[in-house]
Amino acid sequence: MIRLSPSEQPIWDAFFVSVTAQLIQQAGDRGPEYIAERAAEIADEMLFERRERCSERRSAPVDWVGPA
Repeated sequence: MIRLSPSEQPIWDAFFVSVTAQLIQQAGDRGPEYIAERAAEIADEMLFERRERCSERRSAPVDWVGPA
């Protein structure tokens, strides 16, 4: 699991709840441990991708953003 900043925790929680609800619908026959672990993995991946996009935007040249 990745280390979260205080501002990222509510975002991760929202991802986790959303993904867990979807997994329960799709894999309801699986055990709760599987669903919790898989939901945490997916939420971590989503937050990691979000962090990467934010850092790419910060380091991008100004013309990448588009015309003002």
